[in-house]
Amino acid sequence: MPHLKDLLQQHLSKHNLSARTFAERVDISYPTVLALLHKDSIPRKAEHREILRRELGVDQESWASVLASSQKDAIDIPATGPLTLQQIVAKALYGQGFTEQSFARTSGIPYAKLMGITRKGSIPRGDTLVTLAEKLGLSPDALTAAADLSRSHKHSDDADSAAPADDPSTPSLAQLVADAVAAAGTSVASFARVHDIPYISLTKLLKTGQPPRRKSVLEPLAKALGLSAAAFDSSLRKSKASPEPATARSSEAALSPLQEALHQVVAAKKLTTKAFAELSDLSVLTATKLLKRGALPGRATTHEKLRALLGIDADSYQDLLNRSRSGGAAAAPVDDNGDDDLPGAGDPGLPGLTMGPAAGSAELLELVERLSQRQREALKQFILSLI
Repeated sequence: MPHLKDLLQQHLSKHNLSARTFAERVDISYPTVLALLHKDSIPRKAEHREILRRELGVDQESWASVLASSQKDAIDIPATGPLTLQQIVAKALYGQGFTEQSFARTSGIPYAKLMGITRKGSIPRGDTLVTLAEKLGLSPDALTAAADLSRSHKHSDDADSAAPADDPSTPSLAQLVADAVAAAGTSVASFARVHDIPYISLTKLLKTGQPPRRKSVLEPLAKALGLSAAAFDSSLRKSKASPEPATARSSEAALSPLQEALHQVVAAKKLTTKAFAELSDLSVLTATKLLKRGALPGRATTHEKLRALLGIDADSYQDLLNRSRSGGAAAAPVDDNGDDDLPGAGDPGLPGLTMGPAAGSAELLELVERLSQRQREALKQFILSLI
């Protein structure tokens, strides 16, 4: 079943309408139309839902399925076959033009309880089932059968969660994602954006190992990982049974010698990136590039700070630097302000070498950048007094 945002995008394209023009045409706020176009959401107001249904030319029964599949906690309502309680209630409720809030007022069922049924698949007690059947015009027997089907599905899901993965060597879903992000050479945020996966869901999976529950998240995740249905299902079951946060094993294998030496300092001293930056007298941005990207410093002063931090002599540091360059893992050079090399800064070269005029100017600029605004103004007045 297509999502509401897909139907709306097709409608705008077919009639050559902008989102703003459409919003004015149907008397729905422009921000609301934008949210419908770019997010998995449905209108909160019943009158807006009906306006959209008529404008898009969708019949009542199909419209119920569109709304159910388009909400945040998507519900897939099959065209044939028995329905669970969640599916049959959502289909009847949306098909009759109700929202959860409006139906709660009409039926007397608490809003929170109704949301539990339609969004979480909760199974209420018998008296609530009787009220649902009466207010939605459904057969009590049909609701009872739907509730029984929901219970059987729940027991089946619990059994799957408790079952071990088919193969003990099967990687967890979190680790598969971490490896895919590392292989792509991108950030988690960029990976989420490219594959249309909610960033929060992805970070939660990586940090806790708990897999997403929503089908609208799992489907693009499986596609992004490029796994067969069987392989993805095996990793998903393992992650449900014993959630494991992702480790950085894939990125660690690509560390340059200098980067690895700095990571050892961070681990030994139990430093955060910010603490590492303060200890090495570098900006946080530069520290991040050194530790996470393996970038090589672009200034002699930065090299000297790192050599002192590592506690090694100039020859040992130069050997470490040469091996890092030859490994090809380093990114573009950076200076200790977190920027690319300044023009004329010279070879990042060997620590301890006498700097030429250009490198000296770069160091002077660096020192000036550390001054406060008041100190810079005082320095300016002093220099003016000399010239």
